[in-house]
Amino acid sequence: MSVIAFLGVFQHEVASVQLRKLVDAVRTKAGGECVVLCNASGLFANAPRLDEQIELLFESGIDLVFPGEQAIARGAARTAVAAARWPMIRPLNLPAGSPGRGALLFDKLSEPFWVVSLLDGSGRIPVEPAHEALELFFRNKNDKFPVLINVHGDDSEYKKALTWKHSGSEKQIRWFGSGSGFLSAACEITADGFFSQPEVGVVGFEKSIGGFAPDIWWQRKIDRLPVSTQPGWGAWRCDYTLLWLDTNGKPQKFIYETLIV
Repeated sequence: MSVIAFLGVFQHEVASVQLRKLVDAVRTKAGGECVVLCNASGLFANAPRLDEQIELLFESGIDLVFPGEQAIARGAARTAVAAARWPMIRPLNLPAGSPGRGALLFDKLSEPFWVVSLLDGSGRIPVEPAHEALELFFRNKNDKFPVLINVHGDDSEYKKALTWKHSGSEKQIRWFGSGSGFLSAACEITADGFFSQPEVGVVGFEKSIGGFAPDIWWQRKIDRLPVSTQPGWGAWRCDYTLLWLDTNGKPQKFIYETLIV
């Protein structure tokens, strides 16, 4: 069976050794044909050497990256997304004229599927309502390929309502929420093949706070000092979800776990 692996949201810049350990462990757990996806909005926000970090993600075995609203928040991110050197999907509901793609037909598994990124509107950048952007996407979609959707942000009520709206629609949707910081145990597969994971969790150093070492977080958020970003050092906490698909691309089973690497 084919497997979709969705890692937790990357909170900060990554180290090559631990990243490779994580991706290798996830692929081993998945077995067989597997694609690895992640939302890297924290990395895009905080990493000082963004180009190097993006390259490291893909060289370590990640197949597709969601940068979230950070796709247009920094000049380096805008340039990287616009260059389209790597498969990265920026939110579909960003303002018109934003660089990059908001949807992609992804063909790294035997059964191709669409990948769509959305923001729930809780961030700093004004966006089109996610439900309107998604309705337009489905109106224009003229094939029967499944759709994987990542909705990012911390408006849990709106994200839950979006999930409800599209469940039972027979559109073969795989739904992955992100942005709350906590891996959800409320995964489910419905009888018609709709899969949802409300929150994919995070990837970051165990003792970091919001992607920062605790002392750096305090200086930036409380003392309001212009200190440079430092994630801290030590073991990583790595949340991930695996979704197994049958030969027709229909979800069959899932697991969600946390690794320490």
